[in-house]
Amino acid sequence: MQKKIIVAANRLPIEIIKTDEGLHFKKSPGGLVTALSSISKEFDLQWVGWPGISDLDDFMTEADFKDKLKNEFQSTPILLSKSLVNRYYFGFSNTVLWPLLHYLPNHCEFEEKDYLAYKKVNELFAETIIEQITDPENDLIWIHDYQLMLVPNIIREKIPNAKIGFFLHTPFCSIEIFKIIPHREELLNGLLGANLIGFHTYEYLRQFRDTIKHLLGKECDVDKVHLGTHSVKFGVYPVGVDVKQITDSLNSEAAKNSVKQVNRITKGRKLILGVDRLDYTKGISKRIKGYEKFLDKNPRFASQFVFVQIAVPSRVKIQSYKNLRDEIEELAFEINEKYEDENNPPIHLLFKSFDFEELSAFYKQAEIMLVTPVRDGMNLVAKEYVAVQKDKGVLILSEFAGSAGELGEALLVNPFNTDEIANALEKALNIFTWEKSRRMRSMYQKVSLNDIHYWGESFISDLTDFSSKEFHIAESTTILINKAQIDELVKQVKESNKTLIVLDYDGTLVELASSIESVKPDNELLDILNNLSNHPNYDLAIATGRSQENCDEWFNSLNIITSCEHGLKIKWKGETEWYQMLDNSEIDLSWHEPIKELLNKFCRRTPGSLIEEKESSLAWHYRQSDKELGKIQAKELVSNLSEMLANKTAEVLQGKKVVEVRIQGLNKGNLIKRINQLEKKYDSILIIGDDITDEDMFNSFPETAFKIRVSQGISKAKYHLNKVSDVRWFLTKLI
Repeated sequence: MQKKIIVAANRLPIEIIKTDEGLHFKKSPGGLVTALSSISKEFDLQWVGWPGISDLDDFMTEADFKDKLKNEFQSTPILLSKSLVNRYYFGFSNTVLWPLLHYLPNHCEFEEKDYLAYKKVNELFAETIIEQITDPENDLIWIHDYQLMLVPNIIREKIPNAKIGFFLHTPFCSIEIFKIIPHREELLNGLLGANLIGFHTYEYLRQFRDTIKHLLGKECDVDKVHLGTHSVKFGVYPVGVDVKQITDSLNSEAAKNSVKQVNRITKGRKLILGVDRLDYTKGISKRIKGYEKFLDKNPRFASQFVFVQIAVPSRVKIQSYKNLRDEIEELAFEINEKYEDENNPPIHLLFKSFDFEELSAFYKQAEIMLVTPVRDGMNLVAKEYVAVQKDKGVLILSEFAGSAGELGEALLVNPFNTDEIANALEKALNIFTWEKSRRMRSMYQKVSLNDIHYWGESFISDLTDFSSKEFHIAESTTILINKAQIDELVKQVKESNKTLIVLDYDGTLVELASSIESVKPDNELLDILNNLSNHPNYDLAIATGRSQENCDEWFNSLNIITSCEHGLKIKWKGETEWYQMLDNSEIDLSWHEPIKELLNKFCRRTPGSLIEEKESSLAWHYRQSDKELGKIQAKELVSNLSEMLANKTAEVLQGKKVVEVRIQGLNKGNLIKRINQLEKKYDSILIIGDDITDEDMFNSFPETAFKIRVSQGISKAKYHLNKVSDVRWFLTKLI
């Protein structure tokens, strides 16, 4: 059976035109279609996206419309109302995400209704994709771009073993900019539902990795992050162009006819060319100002050169785009008024789109190509120009375009510096012919090697390989407990005459937090614990690193077993006094004061960190500190503590955002010692914990005990749940 790839993008690769006769359909050529054409024989390609129209105007029933797209174009449409498109696409996608990902916060306008529409559309996409999945083990899902950032995790929650790829076609901005985005954590978690996230450049990958480390507190490797349900790999896949298709287009009739149009504009003058969508990220205004400075320094060139700026209209409903066109027209008018000679303007604006065959004639005639976006994910115009010219021409390229990392032989400029653009134009005129040829041939070789087909094939290959290996690795660590296993466990527990339920507290029953107020048991948790403790067949125990005082305050009203300070003291249910597991002669706290002094130093050096003092231990918490700084400081602190505690009766324990020094011989496994002392017997034992301190319990209790970890990882526990809310839900099933 042929493997399936479900490709989801904002727009389907189909152009639908309304006429008096009805709806006309044709395939819309594009980079993504071309990228996947070479693997279409190996895979069954299915497309999911918005068809570009919001109503069918009685031309066709919705069922017939969907059938036609499915049967003739392998596409499943997401039908969206005009108001939903306006808020999801023209709203949140393009007045929040687009400007901020491109480092332009001054263009950002946020409305909560727009985000709700964005979320709704992402849910519709996810539901539609799920409907197309027939074999979760083998079907691949490839989601594209910033309009669909929530989709991966929505699918992941419904189909845990789905193989999901996501590619971002824009830049990924720095954390300082991304923090501006409302609902930023939800967007990041949405992306982390994927197995593989692709970026154009390593800079974007690095900034994404830093953002999830600092905003979500995820500990990342260089190119991956391990989560509770799966691992996510980050990869660099610079998108390319179809070099063969470009070469073929030069000989087409459309290209030949377009040469005539170019000649009518140039009138024998040399051509400087700019080709962009009409967008404020493309730096068109600054480019025109740079060209004006070039003419001011070299007025004789006004009659020898013509600068043609093709600006394809886009997002015309957004006011900032309308303002941009007005600004460009005004700048061009001033230059032409200053330098026009015998009706031959030195700058020519074309606000229209061209088929590539027509556009290729402009590329071929251009002696200089100006590609100066203020920020661009990749910019394929630069690569298209190189593919057309091969060994001629000069490319002036913004250092803030993603393609600058590949096309280093171009004349790189800061697009904000109009003097630099003017100087680059002068330099382009003075480069020797052999030097131009050398630069272009080198760039052509790269563009030919890393073409659009290689981009698609390499991403799909990595998604297939990594997602398969990742799930194999996951099987060697903890396994996500499924519904059938939960039902079987609940059945065993309920049928047992006596069951011991042992629960960690922080990170298991409550979310990790640095303040005491934040981790006090809420009413929902108290109800769960109270119901469990009153069950006649259960003994409920809470084993925590918290102090005796905390446990007395929080749990005294409950009929439970309590173990505090990592097993230093245990109080059996019904008892009023704590039993100390170590004799006083075994407790040596001579290390306490020098260690406290060291921890204080690290508190002063690490804003947001704090010390928690307990009877048998000292803990340095850094949950509220900068994530990167906290990690660095914790590593240094552990190193210092290891030296200081050599030959001492204390040990260092590194947990989740905490470094703790405690008396040797203390651990949560002491609970089993107390059970044996009291000669308690149980038919079944259930233990749930979340970090390294709970591994002591998993190790100490018999192999027959049912052990569950909160979040995936290498553990003595066999199974895991994903989060605190899952633990609470699971416990309610035992009541």
